Amino acid sequence: MKKIQTFACALIVILMTTACWESGKGNEITVAVFSVNDFHGSFVRNDSKKIPGAAALWQTLDSLKRLYPYHLTVSAGDNFGGSYFYNATRGELLPVLFDGLGITLSAIGNHEFDDGQAALAAKWQGSPLRPKDWDLEYICANVRDSSGVVPAFAKPFVTRKIHLPGGKSVTIGLAGLIASSTPQQTSSSKLKGLSFDGKYTAVLDSITHLSGYEGLEKATVRLLLTHIGTVTDGDQPVWDDRDAEELKRLSGNMWHGILSSHTHQQVCGRINEEQIPVVQGKWHGEYISILKVSVDTLRMEVTGVVPELCPVNPDIALEGDARHFQHQIDFLLKHTVTAGGTPIGRRLTVAARDFIHNRDAKYRQTEVGTLVCRAYAEAFRRAAGLGAGTIVVGASHFGSIRAGFTAGPVSVLDVGETLPFSNALRVYEMTGKELLRLVDFGFHNDRYGWLQTSWLDISRNAEGDVIRLSYAGPEGSRTAIADDTPCYLVVDEFITKGGDGYAPELFPEGKEVKNCDLPHTTDAFINYLDTFKIIGE
Repeated sequence: MKKIQTFACALIVILMTTACWESGKGNEITVAVFSVNDFHGSFVRNDSKKIPGAAALWQTLDSLKRLYPYHLTVSAGDNFGGSYFYNATRGELLPVLFDGLGITLSAIGNHEFDDGQAALAAKWQGSPLRPKDWDLEYICANVRDSSGVVPAFAKPFVTRKIHLPGGKSVTIGLAGLIASSTPQQTSSSKLKGLSFDGKYTAVLDSITHLSGYEGLEKATVRLLLTHIGTVTDGDQPVWDDRDAEELKRLSGNMWHGILSSHTHQQVCGRINEEQIPVVQGKWHGEYISILKVSVDTLRMEVTGVVPELCPVNPDIALEGDARHFQHQIDFLLKHTVTAGGTPIGRRLTVAARDFIHNRDAKYRQTEVGTLVCRAYAEAFRRAAGLGAGTIVVGASHFGSIRAGFTAGPVSVLDVGETLPFSNALRVYEMTGKELLRLVDFGFHNDRYGWLQTSWLDISRNAEGDVIRLSYAGPEGSRTAIADDTPCYLVVDEFITKGGDGYAPELFPEGKEVKNCDLPHTTDAFINYLDTFKIIGE
């Protein structure tokens, strides 16, 4: 397999100490476009999850900027979502981080819609830590509102100038795209009135008629900033998207490079028959993506583009602003509490061994998934005063559980990073037949992974269809669940609203149990683990 090109951070430091930066040959200069993708609010270092921490990301990017003085830094989307620290601290540090990184442009990712369209349009406007005059522009050409135009919270394309010595400047033009499958990855209520066009090349053709397009067309460097996934097949980057055939038709004459995201993969190389440079830096700030663009400053033409990845070293020595930012993170870790009032630094229990929840191995029931679903079920059982013999089943979609635990102490923050979204819990009175229908759908959810459940023994036939359920409750007894057996289902609200491909009809509104005071998902899990001295013995 061809080795992916990466920078070693130690090499960067050596180059910096000799005051060396890449300038090209003759009239050529190197313009570096840096991208951070799928950051997901991963501010806190976590070695077991390979999260270097935001301060290390800041320091590494500062080092790169010294190496490449002509640069632009952007984000490829999913800036937040998936981080309990982000949610617990209301995201106040993200504008501070992006201002420090120099990021004022971002693709729209599916998680940008987590709080709805109105919140996206006004994101961080009221944040007390938002730096003065800082703002974030979202670019996306293929999201349309009910009137068929790009909504006000986004622009289809933008241009930016990088000033050079002697009064010259290089113009960088960027057009944005988001995966057409976004409606299957986001609650439908958050996307009301929006459509996501998968005819990507037709969309890019259509923007040629928009005001200001001439600036993009005449830009020295033209890039696509996409929240659309790529993966590496052998040594060849390929698209991982339901409309991949459309993407294969992208023109290398128009686009000098592609900044990718969404699949959380390490991708660096050239894509399509036209061999367009493409790069994706995994996620959580683990890598910084780089497109090194060589520009002839006499003709103002691109002479070459090299895609590279720079790994972020969590042990890099922090200086100045990056060090101060780490102090801000540490302060919030100490003083922030959950919605239920628990300090996020508090230790809950001890894991006797590793609890693995591999998001790439999504066609299975995991131990962590079982624990999460038991927490949901027991939260309702306690709130409703039900005995152990009452059939109460917890369920969760696979993607809401982001990680497991490593052996050792388990803190509130660890739990939150495992289950970061903190959605409302919903309870439904169901028959056994209705429950079996849901579980069977969950075991055929090929795109998003198996439904996770608790207190259920599930029997399947040779074709993989769920044919029988039995209840194995907290007391250990077994009860066959017939078609007419009454039972309660406790579930994360996300999938009841159409998230991850689950049809809302699977959760009949008329059967919802209301007026029951339940914690949100993450606090339910915190409360449940707090009842154990040790898990996994």
